[in-house]
Amino acid sequence: MRTRILITVVAAVLLVGACANASTPKAETTPSTKPGAPAITEVSGAALQQNVHLTGVQGVTDDEIRVAVITSGTNPLAGDFTRFIDGVQAYFDMVNASGGIYGRKLVIGAKRDDGFVNNEQTVNASLVEDHAFATLISTPLFGGAPDLAASNPLMPTFMWNINAEFAGKPNLFGNVGANCFACVSQIWPYVAQQEHFTNVAVLAYGAIAASKNYADGVKLSFEKYPSAKMAYFDPNLTIAQANLSAEVGEMKKKHVQIVFTSLDQTETLILGKEMQKQHLDAVQWVNNLYDPQFVKDNAQYLEGDFVAPQFAALENTPLIPIEQEFVKWMGKNNKPVAELPGYGWIAALQLVHGLKLAGPKFSQQSVIDSLNQDTHFDADGMIVPIDWTKQHNDPKGPGGIPNENAGKYPCFSPTRVRDGKFVPVYTKPGKPFVCMVGGPNAPTLTKQASYENFATP
Repeated sequence: MRTRILITVVAAVLLVGACANASTPKAETTPSTKPGAPAITEVSGAALQQNVHLTGVQGVTDDEIRVAVITSGTNPLAGDFTRFIDGVQAYFDMVNASGGIYGRKLVIGAKRDDGFVNNEQTVNASLVEDHAFATLISTPLFGGAPDLAASNPLMPTFMWNINAEFAGKPNLFGNVGANCFACVSQIWPYVAQQEHFTNVAVLAYGAIAASKNYADGVKLSFEKYPSAKMAYFDPNLTIAQANLSAEVGEMKKKHVQIVFTSLDQTETLILGKEMQKQHLDAVQWVNNLYDPQFVKDNAQYLEGDFVAPQFAALENTPLIPIEQEFVKWMGKNNKPVAELPGYGWIAALQLVHGLKLAGPKFSQQSVIDSLNQDTHFDADGMIVPIDWTKQHNDPKGPGGIPNENAGKYPCFSPTRVRDGKFVPVYTKPGKPFVCMVGGPNAPTLTKQASYENFATP
């Protein structure tokens, strides 16, 4: 469920092991997928400070590992994508405070704004001019994906993955694998079942394929798991549509109780205000709203809305160690915890994880190769595990059923807005993820989900 090319929900976090690792003292061991090969293991202990002189490794000196960060600070959507950088910097600060990695500090050497529509040009300029070891990206549009995939040397890229162009490119790594935009899921029908909703609606943007495909996925899901009636379906809203009175009027006639949306924050608020104005007694399922300040400021229009970030929601207790580190280091930098910084933190963590797997004689290619043997990357429990031997590839199968490239954990970490705050729902103490038994291949909708904590004990 991605926030479909516009701002997606997440405020997440995590922390890495070993050197920058106050919370996970053990090195992570990842089963190798190469027949007969030993498991690959993160370097730990004194080896993390072994400074091997490297010749010809782009972006690396004896003292630094430099990265480039590309965001969309200038864009017509709600949300400041440059906040992604805050999370990257917080994670780098944590690692550097413990001596860096392999005797080197992690440094953001270049920051670029693609202006929303200039991603391809911005990516190409960065590849030519920044000479970075890795590129970290948070942008709504991703025209530069083919250039990153064809770069020489091949560029390790770590990103907030809300882009269809991600699929099929083994040097790109995200907080989720390749997205299944129009796939069947039990999650939306499960929510309707849990709340005894009988009439549901979907709103999405017509001009953005990912948003429209999301709408199709919700529709397919209710067709397979008819826990409620699809009473209203409109995947053709325009970006920055200021008036939703007609749409809300129709939903009121159809007695809609929940609206599944693939809209940006501003449009979500417009919808919430119009629903209140017309006294439509319904809530939203929102993919782009994990922003505590925004919700606090607009609490009266968002009351009861569902928000499920793509990580273990920070409101779950007890807070897992990796989240404690994220909150602490964001606080040290006087930056607010929210969705986009969480993605930056995850991107930085995955880069460091790759460096630890590759060892002191690392290169761009060895980091990519090492990560692509990782069958269970969970960012120390912050995200649903990713199998990078499969999840670079398109997971959509016939009829919208996810294929073998999809993750094997159909999980979410749901919250609801109550009095301007996020409150966990459906989860259990110490188990921040709700997982759908049987996944989209289950013949009937699960009535009893499983509950998971992916953090290493």
